[in-house]
This record gives sequence, C-alpha cells and structure tokens, in this order.
Amino acid sequence: MAQLDPKRIQAMVEEAIDEGATSVEEIHQAVAAAPLEALKGIDALAGPAETAQDLAGRSIGAIYDTIRTVNEQVGIFAERLLGQAEERAGD
Repeated sequence: MAQLDPKRIQAMVEEAIDEGATSVEEIHQAVAAAPLEALKGIDALAGPAETAQDLAGRSIGAIYDTIRTVNEQVGIFAERLLGQAEERAGD
C-alpha cells in the first residue's frame, strides 16, 4: 500500500478550505444582495439600499478574507511542523 504524504494532504486540505470559503462567500454575497437589489428599485430607498449593499458586501468580503488568511497561516504552521517531523524521522 502506498504511504500517505502528509504535506500533500495538508496542501489539499488548505486548498479545499480556500475554495470552499470562496464558494460560500459568493453565495453569501448573492443572498445578502437580493433584498437590497429589490429595495434599490424604490426611488426613496435607492440611495440607502446602495449604501447598505456596499457596506454588506465589504463586511462579508472582510470576513471571508480573514478566513482565507487564517487558513493560509495555519497551512504555513502545519508545513513547519511536518518539516520538523520529517527531520526527526530522518535522524
């Protein structure tokens, strides 16, 4: 049986989390925008709805950017730990 490569698994998990966060962000953005788009069709609410949509979009984007940043940092940490484990196994 082939031996599992921990570094390859770590990279695959990191990539899956990143892609998953992007997919969920796109859905989140679309769901948040839908009612605001409807409100923008009402003249008296168009300006506030535009402002609210901009704020919501930036807020949602910031949340998912943070998730991707944390994922990247955890990946770096995991790579270091796996490298140290490989060094110890080689001794």
